[in-house]
This record gives sequence, structure tokens and C-alpha cells, in this order.
Amino acid sequence: MLKKLVLALALVVVCDFRAEAADSELQQIADALEVSATKTFQFTGNGTMYSLGQSTSPAAAWPRSFVKSLTRVYDFTTGSMRDEMVRMPAETLPIGAEQQTVIIVSGDHAWNEVGKDRLPRFWEVNERQHYISTSPHGVMRAAFANNATVTKQKIEGREMTVISFVEKGKQKVNAYANDQNQIERVESWYGHPVAGDLKVVTHYGTYRDFAGVKFPTKIIQYQDGLPTLDLTITAVRANPPVNIEVPENVRTNPVPVKSEKAADGIWYITGGSHHSALIEMKDYLIVVEGPQSDQRSTAVMAEVKKLVPNKPIKYLVNTHHHFDHSGGIRAYAAEGVTIVTHEVNRPYYEKALINSHNYSPDKLARSGKKPVFQTMGDNMVLTDGTRSVELYQIGGNTHHDGIIMAYLRREKILVEADAFTPGAAGAEPPKVPNPFSVALEANVRRLNIDVDQILPLHGRMVPYSELLAAIGKKPAPAAK
Repeated sequence: MLKKLVLALALVVVCDFRAEAADSELQQIADALEVSATKTFQFTGNGTMYSLGQSTSPAAAWPRSFVKSLTRVYDFTTGSMRDEMVRMPAETLPIGAEQQTVIIVSGDHAWNEVGKDRLPRFWEVNERQHYISTSPHGVMRAAFANNATVTKQKIEGREMTVISFVEKGKQKVNAYANDQNQIERVESWYGHPVAGDLKVVTHYGTYRDFAGVKFPTKIIQYQDGLPTLDLTITAVRANPPVNIEVPENVRTNPVPVKSEKAADGIWYITGGSHHSALIEMKDYLIVVEGPQSDQRSTAVMAEVKKLVPNKPIKYLVNTHHHFDHSGGIRAYAAEGVTIVTHEVNRPYYEKALINSHNYSPDKLARSGKKPVFQTMGDNMVLTDGTRSVELYQIGGNTHHDGIIMAYLRREKILVEADAFTPGAAGAEPPKVPNPFSVALEANVRRLNIDVDQILPLHGRMVPYSELLAAIGKKPAPAAK
């Protein structure tokens, strides 16, 4: 018993020593970054970024933009971040047009600022929180808060301090510090609604003194194995004033859902920036588009049940694989709904299915079910003998190789995403027609379909004449 007691005490001493050593290592790195004195932080840079999940096909790289300026502000005391960015698309349209973007996260709320509007982006909370906890200062704060383990490893001939932790069960982080107590690389994983536990590798380049603040001069990042950021840092500021407040609509109604009857048995289900369409068949229902995330799909399915309480959803039509349009399809799959998509998307979805979903597991991951896909090429018809839903690939649309639209012949209704997004009511048509919209009208003519009404999955329900006006065409004269 005495030997066992001595051994147990020795183990406690060793564990305490290791814990103290780990804390000492963390403290040295934190002191080098002046973490305890840094409550807020700001950097500005320029370079190149790539839009995650927005490639022209699942096999292509994320589309590139030139970043004229990016100013990112962190408030570590509230878990908040604000990005103000000016960029110019290099590979998506309209090429060269300057775009201003403001994205924000605070705690469990995310939103974008567009003019005076505050648009909820709840499906991007994990991604934006991840940016905070993988920044050099954020890593160290999260390491202390989450009882990080600290080890020494020899990597490419250099001894590195490896800091590992799981942040609130939502993110896994391995950070690598060099012998100068500088964070050089961060490997991390966060729960993504499409890709599952998405791996991110962030490289921090040579550190230099920015008016008394040490910070890397370069940030290079990869997500899902592809580049997403290459930024040169031009200015840094410690402890700038920051006041990020969650807007009331984001706090109280982050997943807005409204429905509008477009015709008998057809509803336009809107909410924020992304919409869906509901089509009633004889014995079942079809939903076109499951965007964003589980939360959005759950809210839409609840609205569907109110509109048509006695029929199941049999099919979900996915227009294309872009993450904002496919983030909610897994929730439908968890309910046994068949996912209809273009054949070009299937390999990516099946690859994503085998990814782990340990961080923010969704309904499908918890259900243990396997999704059922039904793919199409140029066209497909879903029919019950009384109503038919015609699905067509939109040829010549460079937004996505496999983008599809739905057409209801009897009602002369077209449902489409990203091919035509109407401007505000009464706004002047664009001076230069959007080529996606030009391609949509060309496909309507090619297929010889008669369209009276468009249900865009962004924007508002409009008559077909608005598409014609947007591309500088006049409606054909009515037959006498």
C-alpha cells in the first residue's frame, strides 16, 4: 500500500510538473504576442482570396478575387469579428467590378451588412468563429481557455512547440510555434454544413514589428485542400475601439421564413437571401432548393407542413452544388427525401458523405441514414400523372457547369437560382446585361417554353418581362 501511495503521489507530481511546464510554454508564446494586453486587434492587408464552395464545378478550384483591401477587427472579449473588404472578381462575373463586403460574427450570431440592411448568415457562424480562434492571438486565448496540451516535435529539422485543443467542442486546433515563440502554422477543423469536418491550414509568414506590435506579414490559407487566402499585411493596430452589437432582427429572427402562393399548389417560400419553391403533387410534395444549413431546412420543412400538412416531401431538387445552395440538403436526406441533382455534383456529395461530422454534427450525422440521390443530365421530368415538373440544365451558364432550373408548363412558372436575380422593384435595368441572365433567356428560347412568371431563388417573384428588360430585350407582341 505504501508503494502504491508513493507511486500515486509521484504521478501527481509528474502531472503537475507537466501541467506547469505546458502553462509556462503557453505563457512564453502569449507574452511574445502580448496577448494579455490585447483585448481587441485590427489588421489591414491586400492580396488574393478564393470563394469557398463557389467553384464552377465540384472538381474545379474556388474562384479567385483580387483583394484591394481587407480590414479585419477582432474583439476577443466578446468573441466578435468584423471584416470590411473591397475586392474585384478575377474569374467570376462581372469581372473587374469592385465589390464592397462587410461580414460580421458575434458569439453565435453572424450577419452581413449591405447598405442599411442586416442580413442573417447563421450558416456561416462556425466558419467565422473559426477565424477568431485560429488567429495568432485567438489561438493563445483559446489554448488557455480549453486546457491545451503542449508538446515538442521536430518538423522539417526544426523543433516546434505544438499546441492542441478543441474549442467548445466545435473546432479542433493544432498550432505550431517556432523557437521565437511565433505561431507559424495552424491546422484546424470546423463543422461545415456541406463538407463536414472541414480541414483548414493557415500559414503565418515572417513576423515584423508594426509600430510596437509583432504580427505576421503574410497569411496564406487552404480550406478543403484548396487555397482560399493569400494576404500581405500592410498595417496592424492593437486595442482599437470596437463596438459590435447584434442587430435585433439577427438576434430575434435569424431564420426568417415566409410563403406566398404563386399558383394553385405552388408556393414561393422566402427568407432572407435564399429561397425555395414548394410544388404539390397528387400524393407527395417537391421542394426546389435546400439552401444554407439544417436550421434553414428545418424552418422550411415546418412551413411546408403548415401549407400542406397531409403529404410527405418526396423529392428535393438541388439546383447546383454551391455551398450556400446545398448546405441544407442533408436535413432533407435525414427525413428520407430523395435528392435530385445534376450528375456532375454526385461525386462531390458522395465524397463529403464519408467525411467525419464530429464538430457540429447535423441531423443526417445523428440519424445514421444514407442519402438517396437521383441524378440527371440535360433534363428530367418528375410527374405523378396529373402534374409534371420539368427539370433542365441551363446550358452556357458559366456560373456552374451543372446548374438546373425547374419549369411548370401548365402554370408557365420558371424556378431558377443565380441565373437571374431581379433588382429592387422599379430599379433601372443594368447598363451591361448579366451574361447569366442572357444565357437563361437563350435557354428558354432553345427549349421553346412559355414563361409568364419567374420564382428566383434570390430576390423576388417577378413576371418574365423583367428578365427581358434586364437583358435589353422587349417582350414579343401578343398574338392577335
